[in-house]
Amino acid sequence: MLEQSRQPNEIVIVDAFSDDGTYEMLLEWSEQDNRVKLIQEKGAAAHGRNVAIEHAIHEHILSTDMGVRLNKIWCEELITPFETDSSIDVVAGNTCIDKETVKSAVARAEYYIENGGMPKLGPGFVPGNRSIAYTKKVWKQLGGLPEDLTFYADDSVFGRQMIQEELKFAYAPEAMTYWGRPKKLRQFWKEQYNYGRGDGEAFIKTPRVFKWYFEKKIPAFLVPMLHPLIQLIKINSYNGIHRAIRKSDIGAAFFIPNLIFFRSYFYAKAYLIGFKNGNNCCVNCRNRLKRDKKGYSHI
Repeated sequence: MLEQSRQPNEIVIVDAFSDDGTYEMLLEWSEQDNRVKLIQEKGAAAHGRNVAIEHAIHEHILSTDMGVRLNKIWCEELITPFETDSSIDVVAGNTCIDKETVKSAVARAEYYIENGGMPKLGPGFVPGNRSIAYTKKVWKQLGGLPEDLTFYADDSVFGRQMIQEELKFAYAPEAMTYWGRPKKLRQFWKEQYNYGRGDGEAFIKTPRVFKWYFEKKIPAFLVPMLHPLIQLIKINSYNGIHRAIRKSDIGAAFFIPNLIFFRSYFYAKAYLIGFKNGNNCCVNCRNRLKRDKKGYSHI
């Protein structure tokens, strides 16, 4: 943040009473830099973001996420579209896997599967918290980020609301964030479990096999088994193996089927758990999105 070509006017940080020295470091920073506003309040990530935005005194909000680093023109690229066109509501930035953190064969396997993880910015792209800017007016209009989810998927719902409300988007492909990746296979499984639970609570990104279960065509126990099998026959798995072989990376190529299968298995398993939990706890979040007669969101 301090290396940005264009510095932010204000930096608002909400600390959920961390006990690892983070708060003390932030407090020292806030005492040295009057742009830093430090708040302590318990709550999950969505609550922290909402508290931070509520306390921000500026209209344009730039958001990033944990586990990433920013390129030096991130702030500049995200704020410029607002200055060139005052009708812009949202600026979607870019992200990719941080190659500097790809330190193991399994991490390289993911890199090959995702082809570096670079999304295609443009109409229909659902922005997340990792690289985005929007006005405080938009934040209020959409009701802030949903706080009734356990932890994950709040930005996925919020981004879908932006598309649903037909807000005016601009795209900043040079506003790049680099996403740090884990080293161990189990960490990838845990990550997908968390994503699956959040998506299930929000009832978004509904897997095909879950729809079969939801429509009473298959029993629940088949969902975690069928979902990875479907993912394995998709073109991404073969493309990933080809990329690894072209690089003579046999170790990564070996991990690719394993990674695809178990990521998908834990995602689907958690989706079932999240869906059931969301029926009771995440009604407000689910009601933010338009749904068809069967309850599916198509954004």
